[in-house]
Amino acid sequence: MMCQNLTRTFGVGRTAKNTLAEVTCTVWPAARIAVTGPSGSGKSTLLHVMAGLESSSSGTVTWPGLDGHPLARPGRIGVVFQGPSLVPALTVSENVALPMLLGDTTRSDAAQRSRVALDRLGIGDLATSLPEELSGGQAQRVAVARVLAAAPRLILADEPTGQLDHQTAAMVLDVMLQTADELGAALVVSTHDPEIAKRLATRWTMRDGTLLDLQPVSASEPR
Repeated sequence: MMCQNLTRTFGVGRTAKNTLAEVTCTVWPAARIAVTGPSGSGKSTLLHVMAGLESSSSGTVTWPGLDGHPLARPGRIGVVFQGPSLVPALTVSENVALPMLLGDTTRSDAAQRSRVALDRLGIGDLATSLPEELSGGQAQRVAVARVLAAAPRLILADEPTGQLDHQTAAMVLDVMLQTADELGAALVVSTHDPEIAKRLATRWTMRDGTLLDLQPVSASEPR
């Protein structure tokens, strides 16, 4: 995945604000990238534009390793959102299976992959619970399980451990790294936690919508 001179502007005239300012970066296969920086620096916006969920005001994003725009190729990119993202009327297991069922995965395969992902994250016993019965940390682990179960080629995680204690956060990152290795997927994680950031091979720092200290990762083809 390649971003070239991305800007994202909100507002007009004197109130206009750039949340992304001429951002250029590349995510290669098997990349392990931590995106750090203060709140409001543009980390979430960058991940959303990378995922194709938001459009840039200028510049280009291409996904050569995904065979086209991600919205036209469901399941190629998995996004763990920072805020609540579970469907209230569905059980935990149904929430995890939903993206797969919206694709071409059979119901039985989706159920099996949901069980495996939930067990890996230590919440298999919550499979029949509703989101309203979960703590914030449990709901966040369900959101991670939903992405990993779908077997994406690019995983974008926006503060995936923000509501977790240090021990659980380390376990969740272990599972994300292991799953990314198994899938041959790239992993980009925005985080305020230095312990999480230092476990990823490459660190990008954002400030005022600009990427600083961008470290390239060598590989064959960008995601």
